[in-house]
Amino acid sequence: MNRNLLSGGLALIALVIGIMNYISIAELNSNIEAEINETVQSSMEETEEEESHYELAKAMSYMQRYSHKLYLAGSSENWELSEFYAHEIEETIEEIENAKVVDEGYDISALVGTMTNPNFEKVEESIHKKDKTAFTDSYKLLVQSCNACHQTTKHQFIKIEVPSDGKVFNQNFSK
Repeated sequence: MNRNLLSGGLALIALVIGIMNYISIAELNSNIEAEINETVQSSMEETEEEESHYELAKAMSYMQRYSHKLYLAGSSENWELSEFYAHEIEETIEEIENAKVVDEGYDISALVGTMTNPNFEKVEESIHKKDKTAFTDSYKLLVQSCNACHQTTKHQFIKIEVPSDGKVFNQNFSK
């Protein structure tokens, strides 16, 4: 009987040790799984942050380049080419608006929509009408709206201007 009691006691101890090991391994697996999930989540957040970063300067440089070419085409009454560059500008504006860009606390997407779009639409109308005078006047308004937006966003040092003969850029680089 002592032997049976001893065997039963040892079996009980072995069972308790087995259960404790099982619990420890389960906790360890749970901790490892939690760490993996946390690492994956953190990595996903970093990727989302990288993906959500919008290169505003690049988009603005496209707008500037296209607007310069637009002016040269429109002032030469090349309406087909003007329409092409107007379309490129329109796509860039839409891209900025859809990107929901907030830069240095300014909602650039909203500003582009409210400050640039109305005057840009006037440029498009003048192209469709093939009206050089209206084109020149509406283009000047478009440039003014660009500069007003730069003022609003504390980027007044970026001064766009109506292109002139002999200048490579439609920007005033003076202080």
